[in-house]
Amino acid sequence: RVFKTNVGDIFTTNMIAEASLELGDELSPRAADGILSKSGDESIVWQVVRLYTMPDGQKGVKVMRIK
Repeated sequence: RVFKTNVGDIFTTNMIAEASLELGDELSPRAADGILSKSGDESIVWQVVRLYTMPDGQKGVKVMRIK
């Protein structure tokens, strides 16, 4: 599924390539696979606004687009 996001949009995902995150961390997609990472390409920047566990037990984050 493809969708467009705008600055201020918030969504939930488990597609994060980091072992540990803190509130306020900035993530962007990696050029190779599009998975969010602290060392991504900065084409789009997302800020972590909530850390939690997804219903299936995986780590998840709520992110807000800031750039």
